[in-house]
Amino acid sequence: MKTSNISGSCLCGGVTVSLPSPARDVGVCHCGTCRSWGSGPWMALQAPGAVIDGGCLKVYKSSSFAERGFCARCGTHIFHRPRLGSELAVSAGIFKATDFYVAREIFIDAKPPFYRFKADSMKTTRARMILEWFPKLAFRAVHSISGRKV
Repeated sequence: MKTSNISGSCLCGGVTVSLPSPARDVGVCHCGTCRSWGSGPWMALQAPGAVIDGGCLKVYKSSSFAERGFCARCGTHIFHRPRLGSELAVSAGIFKATDFYVAREIFIDAKPPFYRFKADSMKTTRARMILEWFPKLAFRAVHSISGRKV
């Protein structure tokens, strides 16, 4: 019987990630921060149940609302997550799976003209991302200040 669990690691093996019920749909982010982080679009799986382990894992506060994890030894990008909330996006490239597909591209209006994806994916603009995320983040921030767990 084939298990749905998949595991991946950074280049040096210092950080491992296990996905108990992995999605196969990859999201691509074209925002300026992601492109600065890796010199191109960032490709990730939404994986709130991922188990991340390793003494080389470092976390960097990349904005007022989010943080990114990476391997301090080899530099591999591991994850992005909001500081408040359970969402977790894990780098798709650390897994050897061959059945992933691009399902969504976000910040499509920030994508430079020198690359494109062949995939027929859902495209979301910066304005739409703000409309989608601002209410969640504002709600969590208010409840965080008041000490209530969200």
